[in-house]
Amino acid sequence: MQKLKKLHSVHVIFLMINTITGVGVLTFPHDVSQVGYGALVMPLVYGIVIQILFLLYFRLLKYYPDHTLFEINTLLLGKVAGNFINFMIFIYAILVIFRVIKFYVHLVNLLAFKSNPTFWIITALLFVTFSIVSKGNIISLAQYHILSFFLSIWIILILITGFNKGDITHILPLLNFTASDLIAAFPKGYLSFIGFEFILFFYPFINNQERAYKHTSIGIWVVVFMYTFVTVASVIRFSDWELQHLQFPIVNFMQEVEFSFAVRIDNLFVNLWLLLVVGTTSTYIWIAKNALNQITGSEKNENIKVLSALGVVFILLLLPGNMEAVEMIWDSVLYFNFVLIIFPLLLLVIRRVKS
Repeated sequence: MQKLKKLHSVHVIFLMINTITGVGVLTFPHDVSQVGYGALVMPLVYGIVIQILFLLYFRLLKYYPDHTLFEINTLLLGKVAGNFINFMIFIYAILVIFRVIKFYVHLVNLLAFKSNPTFWIITALLFVTFSIVSKGNIISLAQYHILSFFLSIWIILILITGFNKGDITHILPLLNFTASDLIAAFPKGYLSFIGFEFILFFYPFINNQERAYKHTSIGIWVVVFMYTFVTVASVIRFSDWELQHLQFPIVNFMQEVEFSFAVRIDNLFVNLWLLLVVGTTSTYIWIAKNALNQITGSEKNENIKVLSALGVVFILLLLPGNMEAVEMIWDSVLYFNFVLIIFPLLLLVIRRVKS
């Protein structure tokens, strides 16, 4: 893989932000509702955990400034074992794309299209994803993330309109949950933060690697702020019971907003959010493509590799199954991700032993 160090600070920040958000922010207040109104402190908890992981990740990455995680795997584990791990990362990326698109299509069907044109929505999403990733250069992916962020993220400011309609006393006390509630809610809310591990794959492309830790940290804490804002708005507007039973609290919030210039703000919100969904899927297709590059030992026919990965996703999306089955697959993503975020720590130990 040719390392063109063209990613600047702004690229790094927005690659982190948009890869994480996707559809995660839409369900986050519901995902952590088990801690009740204390949900508004949960983004801070995840931010601290991720920041600690970054300290360990960058310790490994600084040893291999010109290598992605795929290459580090083969260097430290050997070609066979390393490529087996790379293939598992490929599977993980495919499952993440499947879940993100499936949930977005499910949301669109609930709100906008009663005729359920799932096939065309999926096809359009995958076609746009292919258009972005097929260029092959991560700089184009980063530029898309910057553009999509500013075109779409402004709409969550509409949540401010609900602050005077809810109950501000819901935010107090802050820590009105038990340790068992926190442990039960943590895995569900954590799924809304997956994507921070992307730094393990694009670090070699960063121009100023000495400041990469600072820039990725900025990206994470922007996400924490966004999730906190959304969660505070939801906690103020909805009761504890509503947070536990509304799968998409932000969308329900938007359905209650009325403006003279727009009848259905929720439809506008969902359509704009498509830009972030495409960004998330594009990121993971880029990961899947580079996993195949490393496994095959060649960067030739990259468009075919992208189409192959998207083809697997397309087949999965068209298989019959309800949302319960999707949730089961999403649970498996949690285990995949847990192994992925812990594995670099094992690589640190292996490197120390070998050195």
